[in-house]
Amino acid sequence: MLLQSAYASPLRSPGPFSERVHQTQIDATLDTDTHRVNAQMTLVWTNTSVQTLTNMPFHLYLNAFAHTQTTFIQESNGGQLRNDAREGDDQDNFGYVLVTALSDASGNDLMPNWKMDDDIADLTLPAPLAPGESVTLNFSFVSQLPKVYARSGHNGDTFNFVAQWFPKPGVFFNGQWNNHRYHANSEYFADFGNYDVRLTAPSEFVVGATGVLVEKTEQDGNTTHHYMAEDVHDFVWVADSKFGEASTEYEGITIRLLYQPPLDEESVQNQLDAAAATFRWFHEHVGYYPHSTMTLVQPPEDADGASGMEYPTLVTTITNLDKSPFQEMAAMVTIHEVGHNYWQGIMASNEFEESWLDEGINSYTEGRIMAESFGQPYAFHIGPLNVSMPYGHHLATMGARVTDPVNTPSWEYATTGAYGLNSYSKPATILATAERIWGVEKMDRVLKGYYQAFAFKHPTTQDFLSVAATVDEDMAKFLDNALNTLQTIDLRAYRMSSDKADSRGGFDLTSDPANPTFTAPEETDSWQHSVTLLREGELMVPGVNVNLVYADGHVETRYWQMTPDKAWEKWQWRTDSELVEVLVDPQFSVLLDGNFANNNKITGENSKQAWRWVQSMFISMQSAVSLLLAW
Repeated sequence: MLLQSAYASPLRSPGPFSERVHQTQIDATLDTDTHRVNAQMTLVWTNTSVQTLTNMPFHLYLNAFAHTQTTFIQESNGGQLRNDAREGDDQDNFGYVLVTALSDASGNDLMPNWKMDDDIADLTLPAPLAPGESVTLNFSFVSQLPKVYARSGHNGDTFNFVAQWFPKPGVFFNGQWNNHRYHANSEYFADFGNYDVRLTAPSEFVVGATGVLVEKTEQDGNTTHHYMAEDVHDFVWVADSKFGEASTEYEGITIRLLYQPPLDEESVQNQLDAAAATFRWFHEHVGYYPHSTMTLVQPPEDADGASGMEYPTLVTTITNLDKSPFQEMAAMVTIHEVGHNYWQGIMASNEFEESWLDEGINSYTEGRIMAESFGQPYAFHIGPLNVSMPYGHHLATMGARVTDPVNTPSWEYATTGAYGLNSYSKPATILATAERIWGVEKMDRVLKGYYQAFAFKHPTTQDFLSVAATVDEDMAKFLDNALNTLQTIDLRAYRMSSDKADSRGGFDLTSDPANPTFTAPEETDSWQHSVTLLREGELMVPGVNVNLVYADGHVETRYWQMTPDKAWEKWQWRTDSELVEVLVDPQFSVLLDGNFANNNKITGENSKQAWRWVQSMFISMQSAVSLLLAW
């Protein structure tokens, strides 16, 4: 049977959008019994640099799972990602990608030029490649999927998630090749190009992939699925005979959900709505999605290692999408992964070296989408408390040991926890702080300007800061210090007193000089107040509001203007009512504040009890949130 439709460009307006460094054709067949892919690939790679090149490095990501001494397995405690780990030393838990033949356009054998070193390889080109010239390389390769625990693999049954599965060229960037090993604390970096891929699997298997399905051809119990994708930096696919399907359209984008039955209709709709809400928010605040498809893939419960991951035009959800009190988690993860199609799929920053540019910005915008578009501002619950995404990221950041700047290469963080904190929660908290201090309108201008200036261009942290500087130089300076240094900030209501004021007492020096009049001070009906505020840490913000609460119920708001050369502020004044509380930053503008628990002072006999309760609550919430945000 032949099912064919007219091919339409996956871009929503005429391209090309990127340099299209390569044109890649792949013909792949999946053996669903052995979970092995046999493939042929033709790569036409163009030298878009100004240098003549003599070699080309490649990533062989699946070889990270080939044996127990690879960089990934050694750095990940024997093979682990999040809460998923390699199940054992059986052959089924290992995988690889092996090039079995390699030639140029003339058929010359290039295998002698191919030097493999675990998950990277280097090819000596058959001839120097001048700027603007292209080289054609023909590969035959075999990809053995491991039992999935780290993104790529199978579940030992019908689920096959085929990611990072083919020889992928490094990126010639800033005058040199960028081709890092597959580190445990990193994801990927690749050039944009066009893919023309034919995927063959047994006909009972439902297939999803990057790009647009052009045609399906059935023969001898197998079906070949022909996909094409333009201006993307990766190509992934999935095959499972148990998938259910649902779809919707949003502004010309086909959103397809491949789910694990049975799944109730409300949960299906929840996923489709989450993806649509993400596009709606980005179209309004950042820019339009240039592709015409988005596929959501629900892995089965025994393939959790494949969940919660992003690829161009295809993402994986969490494994449990059933309606529950925590259904917002299912929506939140899908919003997060679809959002990656902007901050990584379209921007394509270097996740090896600057992971925050994708994960951190995406974690920030995810919180805004939950609150503004999806109508679900609370990401999770802790007892009776509803915790929003910005505050959740603050709790994860608060009190964390500061070991590395946010902007640190992923393999150089002190710990895996430091990588997670500095890639996700801390940069999200930095951006949320900037939004609350300088305003959402300026933050939107930064995000939109960054997207418009650097989409499809591999931007860096400096590029992001350069856009911020065009919007507000003070905000850009704050972001620079918060991202690139170890500077911290902790605002404190340091001291507070409120006492009955006495009348003026003592000698009247304007009376008889020979015998000045003396009057004893007397208590009046007014109150004398003194408040000292303290800024600990080097990180600067322009200032914050301070609420002064009086016994008569009146609340006075003052602005604490901060300067780099003064870390404290002292106010002394009188009123007719006792001062009972001081609250620094009542709007929680400085979400990066290291400890909100010391932002207030309370007078009276209950102050110590209240302080102990606040400390206990913060510690409990911080522990719970850190676990939940470890996704």
